[in-house]
Amino acid sequence: MLTVTFRRRRRFGVATLAGLVISGVTLLPAAARPTPTPQPSAPEVFACATTLFPFTTTAPTPSALGTRTPNVALTTPAPELPEVTSSVGGPLLGATGRLVIDTRDASTPPPLRATAWLVADLDSGDVLAACNPHLPLAPASTLKVLTALALMDAVPPTAVYTATDADAAVDGTRVGLVPHSRYTADQLWHALLLSSANDGAHALAELAGGQVRAAEALQATALTLGAGDTHVANTSGLDAPGQTSSAYDLALFARAALADRRIATLVTTRSFAFPQAGTALRAADRRTFQIQNHNRLLYNYPGATGLKNGWTSQAGGSFVGTAARGAHRYVAVILRADTTTWRATAALLDWAFAHGVRARAVGTLNAPAIEAPTSSQTSSPTFVATPATPAPRAAGSPADARPAYGAAAALALAAVTVAVGSGVALRRRSPGRRGARP
Repeated sequence: MLTVTFRRRRRFGVATLAGLVISGVTLLPAAARPTPTPQPSAPEVFACATTLFPFTTTAPTPSALGTRTPNVALTTPAPELPEVTSSVGGPLLGATGRLVIDTRDASTPPPLRATAWLVADLDSGDVLAACNPHLPLAPASTLKVLTALALMDAVPPTAVYTATDADAAVDGTRVGLVPHSRYTADQLWHALLLSSANDGAHALAELAGGQVRAAEALQATALTLGAGDTHVANTSGLDAPGQTSSAYDLALFARAALADRRIATLVTTRSFAFPQAGTALRAADRRTFQIQNHNRLLYNYPGATGLKNGWTSQAGGSFVGTAARGAHRYVAVILRADTTTWRATAALLDWAFAHGVRARAVGTLNAPAIEAPTSSQTSSPTFVATPATPAPRAAGSPADARPAYGAAAALALAAVTVAVGSGVALRRRSPGRRGARP
């Protein structure tokens, strides 16, 4: 009887050990276990902003090259995101609060402290990655790209303008227009796109027929380019009620601007001799001072081709940056950032040059023109918004393998346990087998 019991227990022990081995459990000492094959780590999951980054109203501190360093303070709770009413360029781009990217062939872009951003191929128009791309936000001086697109034909470089007190009184960054002094439109265009001059923007609007007419021209141009998130109140980008744009729309403006040789030349100009007070138009008859381009990409990023920076107390930091290397050209846009905007833009461009060839498009900048709304049109375009979910993990990553492994192990162990239990029960119930034992 003791011999039978021992054999039963021995067989049960062997079966149990087999079950443990199948389920992935080993009784070997740690030193004797085989070294597991290293698994690729999952790409960093960056949760796209679900709230606005709030800012203080303190003016930024001027730094080298006339650039501005954001001076911001985060508070809680942060304001909710405004409503998105567009999915132009593809249904995925209408989503908010989630990273929009196809990670099958490319890693995720670097995490950014910005409310909205987008990176796209300037030639094909493919949007490669985005976060809240259609979110309507204050654009700050990045709107000046649209000012150039809309007004340059109406205000040729040879036009002459006499500055007014209203020009000199404009808020924010100014080139220093002196009332009753005369300037050419070419000088004003340099002031607008190099030193982000709000007084220059005001003057150019006056040359184009006045502030209201100029704003209407900007709005019409935005709709022609398919930019439905842009609502224009002025030509400078200064904070104004209802004035918004989006990362998607600003990418459209950047693409159109670089296709215009005049604008493309201006935005890559690093410095310019701007006239001091006076009425003489000949350079030899008037003293000048040097203004410099505020776009720090031009000084620090190989292949930079533009385009425009911006900052206001309501908009935070904004940037539209473009670059070309070899056969590839990309645009990166960030809005409402609480970081050094040119560095964040450079990080997106770095990602594009490293992964853009492999990244799959999630949308397109090849947007159709939008008809101007009429009083009878009260509804906004529909869009497809997807819930805020983490970006997909890379196949084969430990995070993917562990749940599947655990489930398989549990099933295997359960199967072994059932089999062992069934075998013991059968042996106990079968008189033939019990009688055959010695």
